[in-house]
Amino acid sequence: MTAGGRIINLCSLTSEVGIPTAVPYGSSKTGLLGMTRALAAEWAERDIRVNAIAPGYFRTAMTEVFYRDEAWQTAMRAKIPMRRFGDLSDLDGITVFLASQASAYITGQCFAVDGGFLASI
Repeated sequence: MTAGGRIINLCSLTSEVGIPTAVPYGSSKTGLLGMTRALAAEWAERDIRVNAIAPGYFRTAMTEVFYRDEAWQTAMRAKIPMRRFGDLSDLDGITVFLASQASAYITGQCFAVDGGFLASI
């Protein structure tokens, strides 16, 4: 008997790259990525898919302090190939996709939604 289900974890770009000033945060998100992959392997035969989304630079309550600095915004935008920050609606498509049957053969993956940032470093 299969239970079935979809788990979508929220990782971070720091799950993939180290940021010297974000050691505790990066460590927790890297651990979450490891957990995503391990549970995907463990629960796949029960039809439980476990994936993750790694948002790039999005303006949130946690990141608001950075966005107050115009120089930071200019410098960071220059590092993002799409030359813009993410809008929360940019996460809608991947979330719906991972929750749907369209992703029936996908598990243990982490999808960066980052305007091309990781691809360019």
